[in-house]
Amino acid sequence: MTQELNAERLSALGCRNREVKKNIEQPIKVILLDDHPLVLEGLKNRLEREKDMLVVGTFNDPSVMLKRIGALKPDVAIIDISMPGMTGFDLAVEIKKTFDMAIRLIVLSGYVYDEYVHKAYEIGIHAYLSKQATYPQIINAIRQSMLGLRLVPEKMTILQRADQLTPTEKKVLKQIALEKTNKEIARELAMSQRTVEYHMAAINRKLDVKTRVGAVAKGYEIGLLERLYD
Repeated sequence: MTQELNAERLSALGCRNREVKKNIEQPIKVILLDDHPLVLEGLKNRLEREKDMLVVGTFNDPSVMLKRIGALKPDVAIIDISMPGMTGFDLAVEIKKTFDMAIRLIVLSGYVYDEYVHKAYEIGIHAYLSKQATYPQIINAIRQSMLGLRLVPEKMTILQRADQLTPTEKKVLKQIALEKTNKEIARELAMSQRTVEYHMAAINRKLDVKTRVGAVAKGYEIGLLERLYD
């Protein structure tokens, strides 16, 4: 999955400039969860080189972290998904229930499956990063989350746009993938060629492409066309 990120504001935070300025005057308190000691130690050491960050706890057990998190009062929790005893998803749900937006959640995982990413954002995390992410990317995600921003993977943004395709647009895209001409599509779907062109323009806009070839390629890349053939 691509690691290019797009920032979008979380309106629920209602962050104002004065509030943000006040928040960043104090070090950002971070806690870390991972079942690999080297990952924990390496990330802890790198984050503490930043003047505006302080690691207040590292954990390899989600249940222990959940018990201690209230006392540590972190601003940001960086968690792994695949953990013994309790998954990172379950932990994130419990943290959100108790602390809501007071603790920003960032997932750092070796698993970047689409379903994992979608589930994490549905829970309310601020960023989902691969363990192949660089330290600057992780540090940026921490700072952006403190500004009330959510970092969304580019592929997820495209998937969200793809979900906006109308049933007719999906039918047109399927016909394009079958290498049908505009005239053939119009005949197959009982519409004018002008209407076909209108739908093609909408498809290109939503998939962020410029040509019908690009639309088909993007459709296969994000799994949309596979779903249409199911």
